Amino acid sequence: MPLRCQGESMNLEVRLFARLREGRFQQASMELQDGETLADLLNKLRVSASEVGIFLVNGRHAPQDRPLKEGDTVALFPPIAGG
Repeated sequence: MPLRCQGESMNLEVRLFARLREGRFQQASMELQDGETLADLLNKLRVSASEVGIFLVNGRHAPQDRPLKEGDTVALFPPIAGG
């Protein structure tokens, strides 16, 4: 695996579900800077953390402060309500 310098960009796949797609996209490739987190991604997408109920990175739950890496797949789901 090649070494990456600080400040380099990385590509990742972002998938939005349910009402998070409204006015946005369903699936897109995005470029971020190395070291950026899920919270940074939310800012770029103009999505508030309160709009997201489940954060998945590569199919696993992740906190908002998780640094993202080249090739990650991020899935964002709104809070789920029901009885």
